[in-house]
Amino acid sequence: MPNINKLSSINLRDLVDRSQQKNNAAETGKTDQKDFGDTISDFLKAVNDSQKESASKVQDVITGRSENLHEAMVAMEESQLSFKLMLEIRNKLLESYQELQRLQV
Repeated sequence: MPNINKLSSINLRDLVDRSQQKNNAAETGKTDQKDFGDTISDFLKAVNDSQKESASKVQDVITGRSENLHEAMVAMEESQLSFKLMLEIRNKLLESYQELQRLQV
């Protein structure tokens, strides 16, 4: 379940706060904060790790190395939910970008 903690630690308010802190730090000359791209990259890595862990647990059950079917099922559900969350975030980002393109200057 450590991957769930990684995923739940990333929320949209955090992203907004980080971008505001980065703008404030840029004004003062300090830029040691993670930017938006790094945060998204970390999120994608956490989703990928969740998918790999799920596949590994399912493979262990199939080959007979593990009899914890419930753990494999929980890992599959967690990875599925994290993937759905990633898709929703992607969709929202695309909608935002398209809305910005429609703005008249």
